[in-house]
Amino acid sequence: MSDQNYHPEPYWSDVAKLIGERQGTNVIAGDDEPYYRYKRKMFLKMLFTVPFEGKKVLEIGSGPGGNLVEVFKKKPAVLNGVDISSDMIALAKKHVPASVEIFKSNGTQLPFGDNQFDIIFTATVLQHNTDDAMLRELIAEICRVSGDRVYIFERIENSIKGDALCLGRPVDYYASIFKAHGFELQETQFINIRVSYYICGAIRKLLNPKDRKEGEPLNGISIFLQNAFLMVTPLLDRIFISGKDVGKLVFKKIK
Repeated sequence: MSDQNYHPEPYWSDVAKLIGERQGTNVIAGDDEPYYRYKRKMFLKMLFTVPFEGKKVLEIGSGPGGNLVEVFKKKPAVLNGVDISSDMIALAKKHVPASVEIFKSNGTQLPFGDNQFDIIFTATVLQHNTDDAMLRELIAEICRVSGDRVYIFERIENSIKGDALCLGRPVDYYASIFKAHGFELQETQFINIRVSYYICGAIRKLLNPKDRKEGEPLNGISIFLQNAFLMVTPLLDRIFISGKDVGKLVFKKIK
């Protein structure tokens, strides 16, 4: 379901420039809005379940460096990132510690040796790779350089669903590809934000221009309404639990 109008490298370079224009130190990749801040908070709780301490860690699609900054606090032995965009890498280097190296790559030819990392993770990155053949190459490379576990935090759906920019895929889709490269699915967990996702997403779409690019500011009414609804929707998120949205899938190398 790839689209000739979506070219990942220039697209994410443009997003990097929009992030760089923001005031302060906010390096949330993509839209800077109340919903994404809430989603980010929930995501970090899940990310911190990964045992990073003392491990050699690689993030695929490290973007503006927000995750690398957080993972560094967990004292990994080695921490590297990879991103497709030079502009994202330049932005990230303004925030990450000097010991964190970030390499430019689309992921299909990673500049690392076999089994080099203990932990490799992606965070809402594979979902933006909507070219199936390229995604399979990327996962094959991830498996090649992983010596133990791979954690993917991605949009999960019951069937392949989305558009040229973002595709949700079933758990079984990922499990079958990883299994072909010697990794077994060990754990599945979800961030329960379904109600907030629908309500805040509707506010974003209905009250902002259709041609608004990811990373561009939302109008003031959208921000106000999202803040208002987010006083209630997190409570509803706990009630209406869904096996969709951002899921954590843990794969372990078969030895």
